[in-house]
Amino acid sequence: MKTRPGVCQAKRRYADEAAALLVAERAAVTLRPYRCTLCRQWHLTSRTKGMKLPAFEVAWSRMARAG
Repeated sequence: MKTRPGVCQAKRRYADEAAALLVAERAAVTLRPYRCTLCRQWHLTSRTKGMKLPAFEVAWSRMARAG
């Protein structure tokens, strides 16, 4: 995902993917972490098309199908 400089500056930055995933897991909406090509840190996005599912989303999907 390519981020524009203005978007990068406005977004919260996370030092690693684990920190971004922790915030994404607690969010009320679906968020996915990605590594920014500009700042080399992690941001969150609500765009999901073509992105890898985080482990917590895979687990939720499995639980929803099973029960």
